[in-house]
Amino acid sequence: MYTEYDPQHEAEAAMKRAAEAEGADRQRLIQLALAWHELARDLHDEQAGPSHPAGRRPLARER
Repeated sequence: MYTEYDPQHEAEAAMKRAAEAEGADRQRLIQLALAWHELARDLHDEQAGPSHPAGRRPLARER
């Protein structure tokens, strides 16, 4: 999936804006940052290839 956005960068920017905001705006920006972070994680997992059989990445001691 190609996107002109860098989800990790967008997540960090939203968190910085949230830190400066108050009330409902702060909550909205935190939720936005979490959504960008989830997208970044999903894209990373997609690029990493097949997942662990249990649906998660193995811990270092499981490898």
